[in-house]
Amino acid sequence: MQSLAGRLKKTGFTVIVPQPSHVRYGHMPQLLKDKYDEKILTRWEGEGALSHLENIRKSDFIYIFNKNAYLGPAVTVEIGYALALKKKIFSYSKIKDITVINFVEKVLPPGKLINYLNSFSKYGRQ
Repeated sequence: MQSLAGRLKKTGFTVIVPQPSHVRYGHMPQLLKDKYDEKILTRWEGEGALSHLENIRKSDFIYIFNKNAYLGPAVTVEIGYALALKKKIFSYSKIKDITVINFVEKVLPPGKLINYLNSFSKYGRQ
């Protein structure tokens, strides 16, 4: 994801990359779990999820970096939010879910995504 973000930035796009959960994937998540109760950790997870939705609201489109076609529950929520905001949705791999794939504009690996977006001036160019 970071590599693609860097390539998009070099071609003039503004890119927002979601940050992984510090509770689940941080440097030492078990230390957080030992130090804080579940209520606080759950609140932090919710705040992180809301920041992802805010980033979608600010975006022209979203790119689902679903290597190996994996699509988790959080990404499914983000797709629904993007749809409600009428954002274009692109994905790295074809989504296996027969309903969700209908909402994806195009399935494009990173290199093809850049070429596709470069053909439109409205997408994120500064």
